[in-house]
Amino acid sequence: MRFFFDAEQFTLVYDIVDIMIPRTDTPGAVDSHTAQVLDELMISWASPSTQQQFTLFLLEFLQRAKNAFNANYLSLSKENRQAFVEQIDEIVFDTDKGDFSIAYKRFKALIFHIHYSSEIANPNFFLVPGGYRGSLSQDELNVIYERKYL
Repeated sequence: MRFFFDAEQFTLVYDIVDIMIPRTDTPGAVDSHTAQVLDELMISWASPSTQQQFTLFLLEFLQRAKNAFNANYLSLSKENRQAFVEQIDEIVFDTDKGDFSIAYKRFKALIFHIHYSSEIANPNFFLVPGGYRGSLSQDELNVIYERKYL
């Protein structure tokens, strides 16, 4: 099996997605295998520029953590890692407009899309093929729900 991220990068991605979408009374990003899906997408879907963007984002993320804590991000306590991700999130969405900010926003959007489009995070989802049909009666809607398609 091929992997895009090396062990340190994958551990970093795994940790970030767990902080962004933790397991609560509902499944988290770890439960939906978000990090693994992202790794596969980097091989099967991402363009070389996207691959480079995410690789550089992870490197800068680690460097920013080292500058902030004078330690490797992955050696920090869970509380410090969570606080750092929250700090990065706030900076990126409030003031930072550079390449790191763009990459972080894209990374975060992809993480949330992967998770919330997974079966474990959205068990009642079913694809409705065909055209839009408004003004359904409750009986018609119940039939659609039972057969799981229009």
